[in-house]
Amino acid sequence: MRMPVQPASLRQFVLLSFFMALIPLGVLLWQSHSALSDVSRYAIAEAESSVANVRRAENMQKLVNDIERSVLQFSILKTDALSQLAATHLNNYQQNLGSVCLNLAQPVLCAQQQKQLELLFDSYLHESNEELSPILQKIRQQQVQLTQVIWALLEQRLQQQQVYAEEAQSHLAWQTVALVVLTLLMVLWASARITAPVKMLDTMIRSIGQASHHFPHDKVDGPRELTELGEQLRWLASRLQQLEALRLILLRHASHELKTPLSSIREGCALLSEQLVGPLNVQQMEVVSLLNGSADRLSVLTEQLLDYNKLLQQAKPEFDWHDSETLLQNCFNDHALSLQQREQKIVLDCQLPRIYTDSMLFRRILDNLINNAQAYGAEGSNVWVNLRQHDKFMLLDVANNGTPIPAELRAKLFEPFQRGKAPRFDAVQGSGLGLSIVADCARLLGGLAEIIDVNYADVCIQVRLPLVEDAV
Repeated sequence: MRMPVQPASLRQFVLLSFFMALIPLGVLLWQSHSALSDVSRYAIAEAESSVANVRRAENMQKLVNDIERSVLQFSILKTDALSQLAATHLNNYQQNLGSVCLNLAQPVLCAQQQKQLELLFDSYLHESNEELSPILQKIRQQQVQLTQVIWALLEQRLQQQQVYAEEAQSHLAWQTVALVVLTLLMVLWASARITAPVKMLDTMIRSIGQASHHFPHDKVDGPRELTELGEQLRWLASRLQQLEALRLILLRHASHELKTPLSSIREGCALLSEQLVGPLNVQQMEVVSLLNGSADRLSVLTEQLLDYNKLLQQAKPEFDWHDSETLLQNCFNDHALSLQQREQKIVLDCQLPRIYTDSMLFRRILDNLINNAQAYGAEGSNVWVNLRQHDKFMLLDVANNGTPIPAELRAKLFEPFQRGKAPRFDAVQGSGLGLSIVADCARLLGGLAEIIDVNYADVCIQVRLPLVEDAV
């Protein structure tokens, strides 16, 4: 049943997250442009005002000199041209003074200068040089003060402009930090929206791969592709559980149904071999011998399949301390008869008195390695078993003489139902599960199995397991 509102696809979600992350960056760019424009406009306005004030101050200083020169000249020559020139200079100075005083916080100084100008304007037509000199000197002194005030105002505005720029920079820095944090939060939110379903899918996959798994019941919430993948994994897990149940039922029935007729066949072959039901000729004895061999082979293959099935069902090893010599000798005793038949001898080098492991898994490793060395080893040769420490690992080496294994086939032999090209020297044809069981047991114990080269044997299988030092 389809949902009425489908979640966004992974592509749509990534694009949406990308654009959402770009929004704070766009706001940051806009804020930076706005702040830079404000600072630029403020700087231009202040620069224009400062330049205008400086120019007016210079022009007023020049006009003071012109006023003084034209007034003194008029007081001597008394011509209309000089009178008109002096009046023009005075009017220009008054206009500049009015413009400058609008920007200066010096009303007293401006009023005094204006008063002196009016006094000069009223008296320069009638007074002599001696009477005009104090007025001109006073105007010149006050103009110097006005120039100093203008420069002080210019410095003050430069400082204000610097403060304004620093405040704009600080404000922009805080906005940048806030928007970067917001962007980071949005990125984290988007990544969580993607990684959360991915982690859920990883949990599903791991639970499927475990021997006894508990599949999560929560649905995957996220982009459409991941949600659909979660539903497919849920279906796959259900299907695998059904197949696992069928496999277990099949193995139980097969083991039960095979053992009964197989026991009957072996008992019948034993009766025929002992000639309890009547004498047999040579050809009949040969046929009975073939039947005995086939029944034994079928029994071994059945036991190997059941043993491999038990290994697959074991979810978690049970570690404990064990005596190495006892564990090894018990295994050697069980294989003593088959080794004796082929005149093979165990050469043991045990350098670890105690080991921390799962005895059942370790015994399966050793059983299969000894059986492999007995089956493929040369008759009358030694089987070397070495248990030693190397760095932080425990190494178990089982080596024998026989047909060397090519390097290109070594990794493949640890896969299920893979057999090498070397012939077996015993009467049973292998199923290709021995080394696979060794590799699986080693993985359950946290180690690995591999085929290595040694100088004292043709074939050596090494199992590397984590070493736990005895605290006792």
